[in-house]
Amino acid sequence: MITFLRNVFKKGELRQKITFTLGILFVYRLGSSITIPSVSASALGDIGTTGIFAIMDMIGGGTLSSFSIFALGVSPYITSSIIIELLSMDVIPVLTEWRKEGNTGKKKKDRVTRFVTLALAALQAGMLTYAFDKGYGILTDSTIWTYAYVTIVMVAGTMLAVWFGDQITNKGIGNGVSLLIFTGIVSSLPNNFISTFSDLVDFTGTTSAIALGFAQYALFVLLYLAIIVFVVFAEGSIRKIPVVYAGSTSNKMHAKPTQHMPIKINSAGVIPVIFASSVLAAPRTVVSFMETTDITTAIDTIFDYSQPIGFVLYLLMIVGFTFFYANLQIDTDKISKDLKKNNGAIPAVRTGEETRIYLYKVLNRITVLGAAFLVLVAAIPLVTPLLWTSTADSSLSLGGTGLIIVTGVALETVRQIKAQITRKEYHGYIRK
Repeated sequence: MITFLRNVFKKGELRQKITFTLGILFVYRLGSSITIPSVSASALGDIGTTGIFAIMDMIGGGTLSSFSIFALGVSPYITSSIIIELLSMDVIPVLTEWRKEGNTGKKKKDRVTRFVTLALAALQAGMLTYAFDKGYGILTDSTIWTYAYVTIVMVAGTMLAVWFGDQITNKGIGNGVSLLIFTGIVSSLPNNFISTFSDLVDFTGTTSAIALGFAQYALFVLLYLAIIVFVVFAEGSIRKIPVVYAGSTSNKMHAKPTQHMPIKINSAGVIPVIFASSVLAAPRTVVSFMETTDITTAIDTIFDYSQPIGFVLYLLMIVGFTFFYANLQIDTDKISKDLKKNNGAIPAVRTGEETRIYLYKVLNRITVLGAAFLVLVAAIPLVTPLLWTSTADSSLSLGGTGLIIVTGVALETVRQIKAQITRKEYHGYIRK
């Protein structure tokens, strides 16, 4: 690790990129601690972020519960990106054509994504401001102008956060938006560990009780580390499909050496967990602002994934979304056409339709393992509190979703840094 860090800061260009990235992340976290003017700081302590709000708060690192200028974070951008990608799947012809245009089409889609982000951010900001003000009285002055002011600040914060992400991607190291989410989640870890230690270790008790508390906390830390190792292993697991490229179309006897097409076991990432949580949380979020009746209580119970029915629905949705998003991410039809166009083939499999069917079967088989992995990790926050019944503090719930995001972003960033280190620098001659 020491050698790796020394190599990182040895290269001037890489050092500048990392310094730039850290500077942007510092400014983002600084803004995350600034509460929006006209919001009462004393009323923020009563805010309870549950359901879909808890997911947004986790991604932002507590920005929503503190109603900071980055309260929405990059959540509207993520949602709009997913919407545009879904609409590009032969739903809207223009988006489908842009998808085939390569880098030019990507720029057009990015422009549309930002307009959709702006609209979603305005909608979410207005609804959240109104809902939290009615529920907790967070505004110092509940007038239409105050609502508009807070909404504009939240929208501006989201667009500024997206711009920060673009700057990191273009001038820094790693994926900018992912690193902003990574920073938000990691920033809450120290408080979680400190809070857990305070809950488990009671220095006012007997000596045996204090020793038991230390033992439970040590078990908590070890389990956390074990989950990180498991997530890293699962995120790095791939299925290698051998591919042979012919040297020419007329003489296929002179084939290039066999290469491999890697397909991740969990190609869907953490999106299925977020989707499932959001779908279940939406009805509970709506009824939470309604008058309590038998119907609202029943809805809240059914869609509560800490209850048996909601837990089963939660896991089934994760499995369904995993298969859906994995097939959305990996277009087997496009891959088979590209292989045929480039004189490539999978051994013992005919090019064309048979290659597509083969890739489709392989993808769905390994997605079974990916879905099982996501189900296991998503169930961790619901199961682990049972091991520490002495407290009901939510900090004991090991955030499996957050760990998948953190480890995935960390691994990808390290890969990019290693690629920058090993890349050879070529200096051209300047003719005077």
